[in-house]
Amino acid sequence: MMKQAWFVLAAAITIAAPRSLVSQERGAIADGAAPASVPGERPRVLWIAAHPDDEDTQIITWLSRAGRAETAYLSFNRGDGGQNLIGNELGEQLGIIRTEELLAARRVDGAHQYFTRAYDFGFSKTADETFSHWPKDSLLADVVTVIRAFRPHVIMTTFSGTPRDGHGQHQVSAILAKEAYETAAADTIRFPVSVYGRPWTPLKFYRSAFFSPGEGTLRINVGEYNPNLGKSYQEIAAESRSQHKSQGFGTLQRKGVIWDAIRRDATRVNAATAPKDEHSIFDGLENLVRPAADTIDARIAEPNVAVEAVADRQTVALGDSARVMVTIYNRSPIQITARPTWAGAPAGSIIAIEPDSSYRWTTFVRGTEITQPWWLATPRNGDLFSPPIGPLSEDERDKQGWLGVTVCGSGKSCVGHRAPAVYHFADPVRGDIQRPLVVAPPLSVTLDRQIELARAGVPLDRFFAVTVRSALMSRKPVTVSLSLPSGLVADSAERMVMLDSAGTRTVTFRVRGKLSPGTHNLQAIVKEDGVTSRMGYVPIDYEHITPERQYRDAVVAIKAMDVAVPPKLRVAYIPGVGDNVAPALKQLGIPVTIIEPSDIPAADLSSYTTVVVGPRSYQASRELRDNNQYLLGYARNGGTLVVQYGQYEMTTPGMMPYPITIARPHDRVTDENAPVTVLDPASRALTTPNRITQADYEGWIQERALYMPRTFDPAYRSLLAMNDPGEPQNKGAILVAPYGKGLYVYTTLAFFRELPAGVSGGTRLFVNLLSLKSGSAR
Repeated sequence: MMKQAWFVLAAAITIAAPRSLVSQERGAIADGAAPASVPGERPRVLWIAAHPDDEDTQIITWLSRAGRAETAYLSFNRGDGGQNLIGNELGEQLGIIRTEELLAARRVDGAHQYFTRAYDFGFSKTADETFSHWPKDSLLADVVTVIRAFRPHVIMTTFSGTPRDGHGQHQVSAILAKEAYETAAADTIRFPVSVYGRPWTPLKFYRSAFFSPGEGTLRINVGEYNPNLGKSYQEIAAESRSQHKSQGFGTLQRKGVIWDAIRRDATRVNAATAPKDEHSIFDGLENLVRPAADTIDARIAEPNVAVEAVADRQTVALGDSARVMVTIYNRSPIQITARPTWAGAPAGSIIAIEPDSSYRWTTFVRGTEITQPWWLATPRNGDLFSPPIGPLSEDERDKQGWLGVTVCGSGKSCVGHRAPAVYHFADPVRGDIQRPLVVAPPLSVTLDRQIELARAGVPLDRFFAVTVRSALMSRKPVTVSLSLPSGLVADSAERMVMLDSAGTRTVTFRVRGKLSPGTHNLQAIVKEDGVTSRMGYVPIDYEHITPERQYRDAVVAIKAMDVAVPPKLRVAYIPGVGDNVAPALKQLGIPVTIIEPSDIPAADLSSYTTVVVGPRSYQASRELRDNNQYLLGYARNGGTLVVQYGQYEMTTPGMMPYPITIARPHDRVTDENAPVTVLDPASRALTTPNRITQADYEGWIQERALYMPRTFDPAYRSLLAMNDPGEPQNKGAILVAPYGKGLYVYTTLAFFRELPAGVSGGTRLFVNLLSLKSGSAR
């Protein structure tokens, strides 16, 4: 969950859950020294790469679940700039999802999880371009902080730090990992102990040879079976990797011998041994580290001692307290004692619990800080999150607010357990559900979107839904109102509604008027007994991750733009991946009907002037691929079919009316300010109903185009050419071709980013493409 610390205990006991045994303390190191290890330590391995899902979960699982080493993954960013196969969240919201997916993966493979402050700004082609977004010294300082905190004996990277890595962020992750290994982690002049922690010198440096096994110097059988776990490490790793559902990374669990490979790039301990002659990544560490050993009495570890900490509600208001019932079940054959260890616990409170018995306490927790992703608590500084990362791993940071108790057996063996307070209920379909207790403002208020579009100077008649949520324990009357920009009026100044305890109400206002060109802010406000709230949260909730909330002001920026829309335009829209284009079109007053791929055969497509296929729809939907003949038939019969970018599936014969090729790696223009060359200025796509000028290519976000065709059939007419600096021009941004009686339009421009962000030029150009008719390709 990685949330802010959010409650303090008021009384009673705290107990921990299974799978949360406290990690052992690491060896103490004197300030100013940079030893590589303390004799007898458990080995530690840190994997470093750029994004969620870049790590090699097979080797991580082989290390962690076998007890070979304490293992962690440092992901430079949270995947905010990627795309989303399971919902419409993009940007910071997608970063929340992918962070939680990484933590879900770590719960499977047993490793720790770290991040730097880097925000994923999108695809980049070179390390230099990436460093223009991520200040090198700042990111290196974060890597040093993590290395000094985790103190790995071995560092592994996915990437080489060279152009062969492709993505500039991939290159940077390896470049900084190597610099930290070589000098920075031990450099107390450049990175003082008082700020970045005690210095550390890793001993060995490996990088992955998964995609180039011939370069590997050490092979590992990750298919090794563990009889205690009942699975091979590859099977567990596949489950771990399959947590990255937003990226479509479901992975097969395979049995038998499965080889993975790594390459030794540097060592400080066994340089006399050639890399190819190594037998283990721990060669040379034999006198410095010890094999993992379990010295804990298994009778007092999980599952023999079970703990529940159940709250009386899911949400507690800031400043209020929630009751938590804590139950310890002793399912072991021996008597145990339990001693609470949280701050403020009763001194000397030790409870004896007999075998097959349980004991229950009541405690109260007080909400002291809003529960939210800690890295979003303050605004970003460019492409860096503002809060410092600190020494804790993401999983340990999450556990700082957990309840804790030490459980001892009949001897001297004791185990520390920690567990979160959860709200526990039964879902009729999913069964047992546990939601972490969270702290929220007493009243929260949100609007559906942060950005909406409008046509400047055209009458606006729109409904705005205001969602009000209560974290209070009693029913309250609340007043909801809108603060409107000049030119707009609401159907009522304010509304009063009764809000139930922990309830949610939606209040809808009808707003009318006209707006001049520009950005106009509309704000929602809720008041109760003299207290005013202007902010709230958006729930982010999927079954495979811990639910989260993103807080934001209850403000929508209405982007009023000069955009003409043909009066008879009528659009059928087949949604794509991470696709918020259809709502933007509706905001412009365009009649839009959403059609699911499975409904295409029964739909009367002839009633629409244009059918639009969303980005990556063909990749994501087998039904769309199967029903593509109906869409092509619609175009042949006189309709306009506009298809937004796809990936390599678009090169499949018959997917498009005429063939294209896409290079590997694919051509894309990542510079959102890259110059645009107009190839066919007379085309109606660039003149009607909106005359497109160079000003319309200004202010774009993140990128221009992606998965651009390298070559295409002469039947297509290209309208634009563009390229990133130092690269050849690509003419595959917009391709238009007559097809039968109709028109086929294929565009790789990033309209899925530009329209939801309110980019005027991208919006005007997209409306022109929708407005094309047979015979108007020029």
